[in-house]
Amino acid sequence: MTRRNPRGPLTFDSQIKATARRNHRETRRALDYTEREEENRDNPTEGMDENNPRTHDVGENNAPHTMFDYAKPHLTGAESSIIRPTISANNFELKPNTIQMIQQTKIQTHIANFLEFCDTFKINGVSDDPIRLRLFPFSLRNKAKQWLNSLQRGSITTWD
Repeated sequence: MTRRNPRGPLTFDSQIKATARRNHRETRRALDYTEREEENRDNPTEGMDENNPRTHDVGENNAPHTMFDYAKPHLTGAESSIIRPTISANNFELKPNTIQMIQQTKIQTHIANFLEFCDTFKINGVSDDPIRLRLFPFSLRNKAKQWLNSLQRGSITTWD
């Protein structure tokens, strides 16, 4: 064992070219695999079952899976029940940590305080509806948040 190679001295390989080709092929397959994983990560809605490593067998064309692949969360059904309207304003930014101050136990009080809070935001080119729809999930907690998450995906399209 040397300082630079903790596995010990290297063994003699009589077929060094074949070993080099095999190593190069395995490296190329691993790179192709990581590129496919990144494409799947960028586009999570396409082929949900295909990018789930639990459904793949390690075959001749697939690189072996790491523990990270098996521990990676798969976000099926993690979309919100609220459809967020598109906003044409470039300077539109909301800080959700300020809205957490208005959490109330009574529904009517919570909604009244929430609407009062949302009325303080006035952004050119943005109506009240997108502001309310984007901020409302941040104002909820516990059972109210569970209720919102239990609604069908995309079922809330307007504030009214």
